This record gives sequence, structure tokens and C-alpha cells, in this order.
Amino acid sequence: MAKKELRIIGDCSHLPGSRAEGERLRGLAVAEGSRPASTSRWSLPIEKVELPEVMSPLEYDPNDPASLRIRLLGGRPILSWPIVLPETDPRGVLSADSFECWKKASDSRKGIAGYHHSFKGMGKVACHSWLEARLLRWFEMCPFVVEVRTQYPQWNRAEFLEYCRAGCRYPENKLRTIDFMLRLCLPGLPYHIYHGVSVKPDAKLLDPKVVRRHEKEAAGLWEWGATHEVMTELTVPEQETTNYERLLSYMGKASTEEIRRLAAAAADFGKALNKSEAKGSMDRVVGMVGARRQGWTLNESYRALGVAFFLGHLRWDHRYPVHPLEQMFLVK
Repeated sequence: MAKKELRIIGDCSHLPGSRAEGERLRGLAVAEGSRPASTSRWSLPIEKVELPEVMSPLEYDPNDPASLRIRLLGGRPILSWPIVLPETDPRGVLSADSFECWKKASDSRKGIAGYHHSFKGMGKVACHSWLEARLLRWFEMCPFVVEVRTQYPQWNRAEFLEYCRAGCRYPENKLRTIDFMLRLCLPGLPYHIYHGVSVKPDAKLLDPKVVRRHEKEAAGLWEWGATHEVMTELTVPEQETTNYERLLSYMGKASTEEIRRLAAAAADFGKALNKSEAKGSMDRVVGMVGARRQGWTLNESYRALGVAFFLGHLRWDHRYPVHPLEQMFLVK
């Protein structure tokens, strides 16, 4: 008579979704060759995304405003801090430290509008959609960008002068606002470039009204030597902007003076992390290197880490997410 197999009360190894079921499935995958026999917990296979190609900043043609695409700029510039701004730009509009967004967040009729903190905008700036807020995070962490102004006013100066001479109010429907006005510092160029960015969902780019508006914006900017670019949700991958949000969160709302005080130490910290061969989680590596180099606590080390990324001393491989409990993936 066959003996009945004994089963421990509470044993669920025979059920789907149990740990034992997972081990059986992993065993089948190893036998089929679709999974390695052993995998380090710090090198789990992750689906990688393609990184955009880069070009030399000197390939930008100053006579062709359409040739400038920030996403394609190459090189590893370091952001000088604190940022020294002129009182106004060439059009006479105040720089970021005194500028007020022409179109307030409360004026938005579409999208999720709100105010967001910006280090390069010298305080709070208005974004009229979640897409603008996403791109703001990228501009904050892009070392080519030295100033950010949102909802920048643009109008026909000749028409405006005629209305002024006639003593009439300039019609609001003749005034446009550009989503972002950036000031760029490109290695190899002895001057800064003012670069307007219009933000639109990719699905709306071919709309005739949108095309005409972008053409007018580009023409108006080029009148005074500024360039123009259109960005969509496809310009910067969502994972990359999520990574930037986490890296910026490590800085908190540090003041200009706090970033200045940390700048030299953050540069040294960045060099140490680039040279470090320490293994393990981000918490372990950041905490260990920070304690050895500067005697920092873990929180102080993360604050310096955020500043090092912000100034351009460190670069993250955005094929991987930023997570304190996972491995660091730096572009060295």
C-alpha cells in the first residue's frame, strides 16, 4: 500500500505564485538557456534604452538658428556657481533674478499648471502642464543651461511702437508667451546664446495652428539673435526625468550661498565617486565615500551628491533608475 505523502500544515509550495513555484520556473529558464545560472543581486538584467547620439557644440551654426538642439550637444561642461546674470537680456527683459512669468499659472486653461522651484530660475517659476514641469527638471540638471525663465513674452516691436505712439493699449491677442527662455553657455563659444523652447505633445506637432505659431515664435526670436526649438514628451524619456527629480530632491531647496559653499567639496566628492570601485547599494557607496573623504553623515553625503550632479561633476546612466537601495550607474 502506497504511503500518503505528508505535508506540513501551512505549506503552500504547491500553489502558483509561491516561492517554490518561482524556483521551479527559474530552474526551467536556466535549463532552456534564457536565464544565467547565477546572477549577482547588483547586476540583474535590465532592459536598456538607446541613448541619443551627441554632436560637438562647435557644430552649431550661429547663422542657422534651427541647427541648435540642446539634447544633441556633446561634451561635459561644469556649471559655474553662483551664476552671474546681466540686468536684462538684449531685448530689455529682466533676467531670472527679477523676472516675473508673463502668464501666471492661474491663467492656464489647459493642463496641470503650478509653480515649481528652480535653482536656475532663481526661485519659483510657472509651468502650465506636466510636460513643462518634466522638461524643467531636465533643464535644471543640464550644465549647458545657465538661466531658466518660463512664460517669456514676445511681441512685434514695430507694431508695439505704433500703438504706443497712438496712445492705444497693445492687444493681448497679439502678445505671445514662449514656454521657456533659456540662456546657454556652450564650450568653444565666447558668448551666451538665448534659446527659446516651445513645449507641445507630439500628437499636436502637425496641427496647422501649432505649426504657424511655432514659425512665428522662431522668426520673432531670430530677429534679436535668439534660437528656437520644439520639445515633446519624446525629447527626454520619462525615466530620465524621474531620475533628475530624485537627484534634485537630494539638494532640497538649497540657497545660492549653500550651493556655493558646497561646490568645491562636491567637485572633490564627484571625483572620488568616479574613481571608487566600491560595490553595493547607492546608500553604501555614497555613505562610505562621504564619510571617508569629508566625515559626512549619509544625509550630508546625499546633499553633496545632488550638488555634484547639478554642477556636472557626475553623470548618471539613465538606462537605469536612481534608487538608494540599488547599484550606482555612473557615466565615467
